[in-house]
Amino acid sequence: MTTDFDVIIIGGGPTGLAAAVYTGRSLLKTLVLEKGVPGGQIVFSAAIDNYPGFPDGISGYDFTDAFLRHAKRFGAEIRTGLGAASITKNEDGSFTIGLTDGKSVTGKSVILATGRHPRKLDVPGYDEYFGGGVSVCGTCDGAFFKNQPMAVVGGGNSAVEEGFFLTRYASDIKSIHRRDHFTAQKILIEEYTHAPNVTPVWNSVVEEIYGKANGPQKEVTGIRVRDTKTDKVSEFDVNAVFVFIGWLPNSDLAKDMPGVKLDEENRIIGNELMETGVAGLYAAGDVCVRPIYQLANVVADGVQAAVSVEKYLDSLKNK
Repeated sequence: MTTDFDVIIIGGGPTGLAAAVYTGRSLLKTLVLEKGVPGGQIVFSAAIDNYPGFPDGISGYDFTDAFLRHAKRFGAEIRTGLGAASITKNEDGSFTIGLTDGKSVTGKSVILATGRHPRKLDVPGYDEYFGGGVSVCGTCDGAFFKNQPMAVVGGGNSAVEEGFFLTRYASDIKSIHRRDHFTAQKILIEEYTHAPNVTPVWNSVVEEIYGKANGPQKEVTGIRVRDTKTDKVSEFDVNAVFVFIGWLPNSDLAKDMPGVKLDEENRIIGNELMETGVAGLYAAGDVCVRPIYQLANVVADGVQAAVSVEKYLDSLKNK
């Protein structure tokens, strides 16, 4: 079969870039499509402290930059600001990827490394004030609210880690969680809960985000919170609401492909070789069913997908 590329990697986060390093080293003609910025969610992390080999930590930006340069060094072509709109399996076994600019490219194999995106808070005011005080990225937007009161919603790793980052800016943080304890890693919880400007609000859910218009802009002025045990409703004056309540997989490209299986959360079900039910189509990283979602293991997923692609393409040559 004649195609534009040996492998097309959809997603330029850590998983996709790790795969690109390995496919490039294997002298496979590699294309990486990244509709946003390389690095995915990790590029916005102020500090990565749990990736082996960086005892002093490293910023998400620097980590991504190093990965990007590494992939390019081995010949990967990386197109940013350009995503995949569709995947079609052709009769000869190759794939056609429809691009978001209306064009298309072909490849002998495809690695889906599309990651996941933050879950929305389904309450009045979330959409209305998104970008005007409601955010899903503390590293991106925290500095805009220096010396102002904030709310952090959620209790997992993302909420606690981002919440701790926000302590450098906030005058006060109301940390709202539906349980009576955080579920993040213990070292993160220790740092966060010992910050003097953090007040946990346990067994509580946000019921409304409200604010006011300031010219053409809208600004958050407060939230309404309900205690799930007593039904007592409280209001807190805050100027920013940072929401970290989970993630949803970016699996739309694969959900209608015959042979690809998804679980009840729309995560792609694959095996330890990153194989899907479609020959030549692999899925790796956060878009898949995984027992944990950590940087080290999604990077390993990318490596495994690349090795599987190389073996698959070798098998085609022997036919």
